[in-house]
Amino acid sequence: MNRSIIFHVPMHLSRNQTSASEIRPFKIIKAFQNIGYDVDVVEGYAIDRKRQIAIIKGKINNGHHYDFMYSESSTMPTLLTEKNHLPTYPFLDFNFFHFCKAHNIPIGLFYRDIHWLFINKNRGWKQRIAKYFYRYDLRQYEKYVDVLFLPTIDMYNHIPFSFKRNIVELPSGCDIHLASENIEHKGLEILYVGGINGNYNLQTFMSAVSENPDIHLTVCCRNDDWMAVRSEYEQFERTPNITIVHKNGDDLKLLYEQADVFSLLFETSSQYLQFAAPFKLFEAIGYGKPLIGYRKNWSGKFIEEHGIGMACDSTFDDVTRSLHALCENKMLIRKYKERLSEIAPAHTWENRCRLIDNMLTKIKK
Repeated sequence: MNRSIIFHVPMHLSRNQTSASEIRPFKIIKAFQNIGYDVDVVEGYAIDRKRQIAIIKGKINNGHHYDFMYSESSTMPTLLTEKNHLPTYPFLDFNFFHFCKAHNIPIGLFYRDIHWLFINKNRGWKQRIAKYFYRYDLRQYEKYVDVLFLPTIDMYNHIPFSFKRNIVELPSGCDIHLASENIEHKGLEILYVGGINGNYNLQTFMSAVSENPDIHLTVCCRNDDWMAVRSEYEQFERTPNITIVHKNGDDLKLLYEQADVFSLLFETSSQYLQFAAPFKLFEAIGYGKPLIGYRKNWSGKFIEEHGIGMACDSTFDDVTRSLHALCENKMLIRKYKERLSEIAPAHTWENRCRLIDNMLTKIKK
């Protein structure tokens, strides 16, 4: 008989799954099922969650045993996740936390991000009100959550509360893709997938690439993001060894397969992004692609620590030197690939769920 858990997320999840915050919950649910759990899901707008919670409460009152509840926060405050962003169901979710706690069901929560703490204080009244609700979430977590999961432990140093129970690092996971026939490029094929506007500045990286004709860079970003910054990057649009594309789904898979190296070389003025764990880092690990990132960011430190690529300083000279080293040393690329094949199994979504399981099932009831 399968073990049973509750998966809770206080928002409607789009089935299009275009962002990491939408992809991750589906990956976690599927991975729990893959390792043998029956998963009862609480998800959707409040009216749907209310119905799902009532069903689960009924099962518990009738003697059904749940091993634990695992929740993932929204990027918005819990009380403001309705379409109109009004707190029309102010007690729904945390009353459910209280109910689970009263029935000795351990609760783990993945606190997704704290970008709200880094927003300019003068952004407007909506942001100031939202901060009150974010802090309300933190007070509820202190009250009900047994294990707080974070993308990186570094993030905890910036959260304005003291969590006295277990804190565990839980970045995104990966799906391991069977390697297709190895493509040997004469030069170096680099792939970048992600943001290119706002807090993601690729100017130094793209300048270094443009100076080396033996390197080809594919930048994959949203079309709207590209149009917003196109005038700032127009010189690179005319560079023969840089290609800008807007792909997703199976087309994105093909880009990964064709790449030699995956890049996380974006500069950012956001302190928040410096300690974030990029979803794409682990996606690249799943594809077995060596990585290059900036040493000052969490991702660069992770790359160096695990020996799966190269980290450099964010100067033009150091980026140029690092790219040249990768381009000229195919043995180095092969070494990183061998290391990736060794560590990837430890970072699958299933192993992320095993960690959740391990931390929550040992909570004393």
